[in-house]
Amino acid sequence: MSLYPSYARPRSLQQAVDLLSGLQGGVVVIAGGQEILPSVNYGVLMPDVYVDIGGIEELIGISSVGDELVMGALTVHRDIQGHADVQRLAPLLAQSVSAMGGGWQVHNRGTIGGNIVAMHPLYDIAPSLLALQADIELIDAAGTRRLSFADLLADSSHGLGTKAILTRVFVTASPQSSWGYYKLKNTSGAYGSANAAAVLETEGEILTAIRVVIGAAADQLTLVSDALAGLTGAAYDAAAGAEIERICAQAIGTPLSDHQGDGTWRRAMAGVVARRAVEAALLPATGPDS
Repeated sequence: MSLYPSYARPRSLQQAVDLLSGLQGGVVVIAGGQEILPSVNYGVLMPDVYVDIGGIEELIGISSVGDELVMGALTVHRDIQGHADVQRLAPLLAQSVSAMGGGWQVHNRGTIGGNIVAMHPLYDIAPSLLALQADIELIDAAGTRRLSFADLLADSSHGLGTKAILTRVFVTASPQSSWGYYKLKNTSGAYGSANAAAVLETEGEILTAIRVVIGAAADQLTLVSDALAGLTGAAYDAAAGAEIERICAQAIGTPLSDHQGDGTWRRAMAGVVARRAVEAALLPATGPDS
């Protein structure tokens, strides 16, 4: 650790990649700074070099190609919330980004890429991305590659934020699916004590597929799909809701216990938010307020 860290602000993505590949360690990539700077201020993170990619225009913006939504990693949360393409192709993502804690400053300054790289268990975006089976693109000295968000969560060896840069996020819309998001929180701007994203497929009133992701209840996202498969092939009713609540609560192995709530309560609430997210997905409206 250097007493006086260095600062670099590359003007292009390739320049940033070349810079990272030439540094030996102690490097941190920053953009909006909403994730990194609090850790620096508390002495948790003390890098030797800051590589500021916040000025790289090619990492900013939202577009769509057919049914695929494409978001640059430096796109701020506020732009995602109201963008027409996000509302049309991934309204679940728009809802979960709108439910984020932290207030206006975080919404206007924080980026989707920074949120993903941080992988904080209390955040709102990741459950929706996993439920939507999103992909991400990253670049490093070896080149550009695209992988599923699920694979990114399962493998910590990609070096995001130190050796590799997250460049884009992809979500492919499914016209047959419906969605729901539910967040349990203490105050309007708080982090969640438990949250859940649900993506369903139905034929009439019959459930044909259920995908539920629970966040903020454990230190890792909890994907509950296989255990819920037994509920498909029938219409949703109160008994199905109770079973969803039971299965999803049991899926939380070691729950978080902090000022947002103790572990026993968080496990129980994981089941509650999962059931409510599924019920929101079955409503004709676009989901409840969080």
